[in-house]
Amino acid sequence: MSRARSSSNTGEGASSQPPTLPTARSPASLPTSRLWSLLFLFLQSLSVIPSLLGFFYSAHRFYHAPPHLVSAASTWDDSGSAVGVTEGRSTRLDWFIAGMWALACAYFSHSLAKGLLRRWLVYYSLLPTFIRVVSLQAICWPLTLTTHRLLTFDQPVAAWLICATTAAISNVIQIWVTSNIVERKDRRGQQRWHILSVVVGAVLGPGVRTEKFRKSERVLSWKKVLWGTVAPFALLGWVTTNALLWQQFAARYKGGGGVSLGGPKLNHVVGVGGMQGLSLVDLDRQADVRIVILVTSSWTNRSRTNRNTFRQSSVLLIPPSSASISITYRFLLGSAPSPQTAAKAGPGIEAEAEEFGDMLLVPAHDGYADLSRKIYEGWKWAGQLDVDYVFKTDDDILLRMDILAKEFVALGRRKEYWQGFAYWEIPAIKDASNKNADFAYELSSFPPYTAGALHILSRDLVSLIAPPDASRLFVMNEDQNLGLWLYPSGIRPIHDRRIQQAQVCENDMVAKHFGGQYKEPNGIGPREMYLNIINGRKQCEGFLQRWCGVCYSSCRSRDNHWRDWGFACDEIKGATLSNRPSSAVATLEAPVKTPAEPFVMGSADDPWVIPGLLSRHTSPFSNSDDWHLLHMLCWTTGEETFQERHYQALETIWAHEPRAILFMMSTSLPEDFFDTYTKHGYAIHVIRIGGAELLQRGWFLGPQSERWLTEWDQWAKGPNFYSHLTDYLRYLFLFKFGGTYLDMDAPWVRSPPNSNLEFIGADYATLASDLDWTLDEDGLYLAPGVMRFRKGWTLFKDILEQAFSATYRADCFNCVGPRAITLGVRPRRRQLELAGFTIVPSHVLYPKNWITSHELVKTLPPGQAAPELAKMVETSWSIHLFGKMTNHLRIQKGSIIGEAFDTFSLGIPRRVGYLSTSDRELGKPSLGQGLELRAPKSYRYRSRLSLIAEEVKNLDLIGSVDGRFDGLDLIFVRGARAPRAEKAEVRVTTRLGGRLHGRLRLRGYQGGRRMAKERLAARPSSSSRSRMLL
Repeated sequence: MSRARSSSNTGEGASSQPPTLPTARSPASLPTSRLWSLLFLFLQSLSVIPSLLGFFYSAHRFYHAPPHLVSAASTWDDSGSAVGVTEGRSTRLDWFIAGMWALACAYFSHSLAKGLLRRWLVYYSLLPTFIRVVSLQAICWPLTLTTHRLLTFDQPVAAWLICATTAAISNVIQIWVTSNIVERKDRRGQQRWHILSVVVGAVLGPGVRTEKFRKSERVLSWKKVLWGTVAPFALLGWVTTNALLWQQFAARYKGGGGVSLGGPKLNHVVGVGGMQGLSLVDLDRQADVRIVILVTSSWTNRSRTNRNTFRQSSVLLIPPSSASISITYRFLLGSAPSPQTAAKAGPGIEAEAEEFGDMLLVPAHDGYADLSRKIYEGWKWAGQLDVDYVFKTDDDILLRMDILAKEFVALGRRKEYWQGFAYWEIPAIKDASNKNADFAYELSSFPPYTAGALHILSRDLVSLIAPPDASRLFVMNEDQNLGLWLYPSGIRPIHDRRIQQAQVCENDMVAKHFGGQYKEPNGIGPREMYLNIINGRKQCEGFLQRWCGVCYSSCRSRDNHWRDWGFACDEIKGATLSNRPSSAVATLEAPVKTPAEPFVMGSADDPWVIPGLLSRHTSPFSNSDDWHLLHMLCWTTGEETFQERHYQALETIWAHEPRAILFMMSTSLPEDFFDTYTKHGYAIHVIRIGGAELLQRGWFLGPQSERWLTEWDQWAKGPNFYSHLTDYLRYLFLFKFGGTYLDMDAPWVRSPPNSNLEFIGADYATLASDLDWTLDEDGLYLAPGVMRFRKGWTLFKDILEQAFSATYRADCFNCVGPRAITLGVRPRRRQLELAGFTIVPSHVLYPKNWITSHELVKTLPPGQAAPELAKMVETSWSIHLFGKMTNHLRIQKGSIIGEAFDTFSLGIPRRVGYLSTSDRELGKPSLGQGLELRAPKSYRYRSRLSLIAEEVKNLDLIGSVDGRFDGLDLIFVRGARAPRAEKAEVRVTTRLGGRLHGRLRLRGYQGGRRMAKERLAARPSSSSRSRMLL
């Protein structure tokens, strides 16, 4: 019995000793003082301090919201300004949810600290446990603070959600790690401080004592995890999700949710501008031209630097306000892209606006993805202003407002005006690595648009694209958006190559880009370029000029040509891609000719202008084999200025083609001015013109040319109006009717060899500045003084619409003449030439240029004029006198042109004119000396094959071949005293005998109707003389 009892006692004693691990100290050696328990309870409670502080702070922000805090239904304060832009942006609902998450974090943190403390008490002595508890708090507190700093204190929900999530996950791990620590039965009768323990236990759970736990196997209690961690986390997450969704709904559809949409706030002060709109206080409302410049900027430090640079360069180039022009600018910013940015950059933005008064904040997010919306809001704001033009540029652009201001003073107020570096038929970028990629745009290409470096719009277009209430399609890039919005209006941009976005520098540029990716080797920038300008140096002096500006004609001494970048340029339409997809090529390569419109000549829709010859829209000859007989000439000065040389020039036309029908478009000549010619059977008709007459007849080719005609009285005051009117009429005539156009100072000396040849002349520029617009780098340009084309060439319509558009300059002499047609042909030259557009060499129509043209009218040594003329006629069809250079000079007897006029004179009675503009002597009247057969004294027959080596390929330049009588070999009858004769006799004599066979034809016009009679010539008798009676 005693042995059994002893055994039992031993077993009891053994079972009372807890098993220990080899590395653990025995709990029996640990002190059991209540003071240690209270100390550990205090250390455990430290884990909830950060979360409780967060809760109380959130409660404070919720119940005592400062003025900049808003409810979830509004982002605007009572004054109508956007709130939360440069201050806190969270709503009261945000702070309520944040407080709940702070309490959850406190709960999870306390549970984590309590569990770890139990484990440490079992495995370690008191001092190591104390150190671990303190270390835990030393880690958790800074981590909580760091989380809030990284997310900013204005994002309390996100910060406390992250903290609570981290604590919850750590707590689950703690539950599993400490699952082998099993609690002993509580010896409550031996507890001291019983009442205090009950109170503390009720709040924070049972106390922790060193002798209270024992070790067992680790088993994760899913029930404990579910109810202790997952359930409260899920419930709070559900509440948060619903609250934030409702807040998002309010922000999207009610303008709230604490998400600031921005608003016009910073220094956009405007005043009442009458019926036209609002007026900026720093803009002179009385100026003839008023311009506001929108300069896109952002909240970044780089943009702040750019703004200061812009003020110290481009702004200083803006001329002071005057009666002619007034210009102001605003930096365009959206609402802050993030609370961090608002908190950091907001005060600086406000201070900058206060100092300079040039900041404009619009209700759009300030991020690259929302750039289109931000600029749209800028357009909308500018559309309310009482201005004439709105410019849009970027803060990293140097803007030559000194040049642009002068141009717009000359331009005046315009409507439907759009200028910039134009792009056309550009496809959307589909490369995801490109920040400008646009996968939402599904069409093959964008409509024409202008580069974002500088848009120039008249105010009516700004109002058109950004009306007060309208929905808009937004694509990725703001410049392409502009093209989409303006495309339905039918208005196309005016291409200005002086605006460049790449790292290029040309001395005539008006917008130079200094983007962050473009670094000058020596670090210079807009300020240095500004110094170049004000000191009279070339603006690109000292700057990188290795590359050629896109669409610039000359790339000499450059490392590249812009074509190497894959561009093709049209001077009118702008730049496009040279390797366009084949589907786009068919669209871009538009027909060079338009089909004839189905008009019934003489009907109400197409009444006659000249009965039987010319209607408003066509001519019976236009679509016939005799289309080349139509000739158009212009006379826009007084009839007293019609000189003797001009009569003689007309006669050279009939000498070479007696069937020619001449239409003289004139603002001054009476309709019977050329009656003497019409009485002799030659067809010439004066058509009186003026702005009203041209509009009435529908003699315009589009809205731009129609607008130019409606402003006839305004343009008629310009120094080059009548010259420009001549250009207008020649383009119009060739497009509508076809035929031959001739300047009045361009007499024929030989007919073109082929009546179906369509051609224009060319010459070489003599000024270096003209190389910018010539056909090639050698200075070849098109001279429209003599042209022959069938009707319907779209080229002439395009040129007319472009040259007389809103960019028309009354003070530029050749801008609508040689320059316009050269720039129109240059990008399409190959396509036009394949369609039959022939550019003849300069010597064919312009054997002397304008500098040496005076040599044509001066007397040569005796006997030299005829040989010089013969030499010239071998390879020339016409001799251009360049009237501006020679009209004041009298044509001397024995001169080259005097010899030509004598050779091709008709010798019929007619009016006479002054010999030059510098004297009042009239030419000698021709009284008619009787019929005279004009024929060469000798004729040399030359075959076609013998001349091939002497001619330009595919173009007959030398006449009188294969038996033809051209040029100085021309045979015609002249010198009739009376316009009619009952009988005409022609005798042909061969000096050396022989036979004359074939047909002899006399051709001419009588009363506008064709007359041609022919007879077989009789074989000559022994006297070698034959005659034919008609």
